[in-house]
Amino acid sequence: MKSLKDFLKVSAKLSLFVPIFLFMIFCNYKIDPSGLFFGAGFERVASEYLLEGNYISGYERLDGRKLNEVYAMNVPYAPQVLINGSSRSMTITADMICPNKTFYNASNVGADRYDFFTSYYIFAKEGKEPETMVLSLDAWLFNSDSEALDERSNKELYYEFLNKELGLTQYSYTPKNENIKYKALFSPSYFQSSIKYYLRDRTQDIMPEIVQGDIYAQTSAIKCPDGSIIYDKAFMNSTRDQIDYALITATYPDQPLLKMYNFDHLDPEFMEQLELFIEYLQRKNIQVVLYIPPYQEYFYSVAVARKEQHPAFFEVEDYCHKLAEKYNIPIYGSYDPQKLGLVYEDFLDAFHMRPKSISKILPVIAY
Repeated sequence: MKSLKDFLKVSAKLSLFVPIFLFMIFCNYKIDPSGLFFGAGFERVASEYLLEGNYISGYERLDGRKLNEVYAMNVPYAPQVLINGSSRSMTITADMICPNKTFYNASNVGADRYDFFTSYYIFAKEGKEPETMVLSLDAWLFNSDSEALDERSNKELYYEFLNKELGLTQYSYTPKNENIKYKALFSPSYFQSSIKYYLRDRTQDIMPEIVQGDIYAQTSAIKCPDGSIIYDKAFMNSTRDQIDYALITATYPDQPLLKMYNFDHLDPEFMEQLELFIEYLQRKNIQVVLYIPPYQEYFYSVAVARKEQHPAFFEVEDYCHKLAEKYNIPIYGSYDPQKLGLVYEDFLDAFHMRPKSISKILPVIAY
């Protein structure tokens, strides 16, 4: 009997700590100072704003890749249509290609071959795979030169995808401790960090702002709830002189054209990964659509004139069409604007189309 009484006394004392223990778990999960569960800092707030349907300014301060990761963590559903790509695809919206579907534009500024795969994988890891995947194929993806890569892309996540999903185990990858964030829930030190983070001085924090007023009259680029961007008013209203200057700058005689450094062959490594990726998506019954974003006519004519400097550039499009035929998937666009009937007024500079002009070549693809 005495032992039972002792046990009950100890249990009663321990039960006093249960609310404290649960409070610690709650704080570690909700405050999450390291962003293990919801992402941290600027991108976490930006993601929350986007999910509430807001347009946000301060896009130039965003880490777009980190924002996409945080958004994928927190969006409560799988976007039915997902697009990857570079800034040349970032103005594509849900209204353009899938007005009756949920959509997210996961394109990134300067996106390279690493981003090409991770833009999809960040959603797949969260169990939020799309019904349709639009693969935007910039030519530099096929260029093996280091100048075609971007230092901002997540190489570790890329190799994880190759290893775990495509079965390409020849690429070196060190798996992360997947249980680290769950251990943090029960960590007193993480609890201390959570309280310190919550009580910090926020007066100096630079945070995203919700756009007020006309979204097309802003002085900086803004991020839209569907992941696309709207360029600032000044860029959208560029004069002919400003566009001409941009074209001259992009085709300066002594400089290689954009990411075409040493582009003398299509990289077989990326070609293998791309084909395995398409097969992987099709096994999952995900519709694949290929998109080739065009260049401005003058830029393309300069590329033709300097063909001997980057001969592989002119092999990419033919390869992409063969790929579409091989896997029976639709393909839209062309690097050559004349093939598409595009004119000077369809472009903002050498690389970026006016958003309204994109609909001329990229139709509604998901109903």
